[in-house]
Formats: sequence, structure tokens, C-alpha cells
Amino acid sequence: MSGAAVSQQVFALETCLGRPLFERAPNRIQLTAEGSDFLPTVQISLGAIESKAASLFARQRVERVTLLASQLMAMSWLPRVLADFERDNPMIRVELLMEGTQRKIDFDLAIRFGEEPQLVRHPGWLMGLSHVIMCRKEDLLQINSLDDLLSFRLFDVVSHAMGWMAILNHNFGTMHGRQLRLEPVDTTPLALMMVSQGLGLAVGPVPACMPLAASLGLEICSLIPKTPGPGNYYLDQPVNRPQRSAVLRLEQALQTAAQASFRAI
Repeated sequence: MSGAAVSQQVFALETCLGRPLFERAPNRIQLTAEGSDFLPTVQISLGAIESKAASLFARQRVERVTLLASQLMAMSWLPRVLADFERDNPMIRVELLMEGTQRKIDFDLAIRFGEEPQLVRHPGWLMGLSHVIMCRKEDLLQINSLDDLLSFRLFDVVSHAMGWMAILNHNFGTMHGRQLRLEPVDTTPLALMMVSQGLGLAVGPVPACMPLAASLGLEICSLIPKTPGPGNYYLDQPVNRPQRSAVLRLEQALQTAAQASFRAI
């Protein structure tokens, strides 16, 4: 704007407010006392408008993909994978939803879980599961035998087909007559949190639980070898949604990351 146009706008503002905002002299101009008092409020308001405009309208230049996943995947395996994906794809943002969310949002891609054996041939197959025993480092030093292990409280996730009884029977034979301190819990993240506080041991499905376990300082108990179990994660796209390139790129990135996770363990 030209100087004259600015002067007209200032004059119009002063007329609207009914007070002068500037003291004018031949060679200088400065704010009046009321103008100085008004300035911080104007600056804050303009900054708020600019910030809100950026959050509402800048996102139109960024493509968004909504991903639905289980609680364990959302709290453990996915955050690092999604951070790497967004770093490599700066114009794509992934909104992560957990199963059971109350938000009414249509998803573009879902990570499903099923125990049917044929899922290993699903075109969107992501990863199978094995199971290990997770414990604290200081507890690991105390576990040298089955009796040592059974002296701990054993957190058993109620929804898992491969729980403590299945793993112990698979590796040591029937537990008939043994006193097991089994304690049911609702989810794997909750079980691992309990373990991190020295309250017992838990079965961990790998590789899905490893990032969360590592963040809690947990380690794998080598007394029981990694035990293959039922269950596969696979990718599923809604049939009524168009296949966007951003969704396909995310799908490929998830499968690549899953392969890397298997190599790591």
C-alpha cells in the first residue's frame, strides 16, 4: 500500500474509534497514550488470526490420510513408523485413530487383526506374531528356572489366544498341579505398564509390542524361547473409498517397516 493509502486507513480507524491514535508533527509521528495501550491487544489479535488461518487453510495444501489401528499398534509400533513416513513425505499427514474411538471419521486405511491361518496370504498382510516374556532388567537376573518364573505374578491379557497357559504348556508341558499366580488384565499396554513397575511378568506379542516395551525399559526373558502364535495383522481399505496415491504410499511404507521389524528381532 502507498503511504497515502495507509494514512487513509488510519484516519478511518481513528474516526471509527472516536479518538486519535497518533500524534503527528512535521517530521515525526508517534502513538498517543491510548494508541500505545491499544497496540498490544491489536498485535495479539492479528497474531491469533494469522495462526488460526494457517491451521485451517494451510492444511488444504497437505493431503491427509486417516489410519485406524488397535490400541497396541497405535501405542507401540506405529508412532515411530508414522514419524518416519511423514518425514519422508512432508505433504502427507496421517491421522491415527484407535479402534473404539468415539470420533465419527471415515478412515482411509485400517490395520486389522485376525487369527485365521489363511490371512498370511492376504494381499495386505503386514505381520504375524510370536510371543515372548517381558520383564524388568533387575527381574531378569532372578529368573533362572521355571520355578523362578512362576514365583512372579503373571499378567494375562484376556483377549489373547496365546496366554500364559498356552506358552507354558508349549514349552514345558502341562502345568497340571502347578500354582500359577495368573492375573487377568484388559490390554497389552496395561500389562507392560504393570511389569515396568515391578508388579510381575507379561506375555508380549512381537514385533508389535517391542517399541512400547523398550520405552518402558523392559527386556525379553530368555528362559522361554520366542513362541510362534496365532494371529496376523493385515491392511484393509474400505471398498467405498477411492484409492489415493497417498494411501498407497502409506500402505507400502507400513509393509516395509514391518519387514524391518522382523529382521530386528
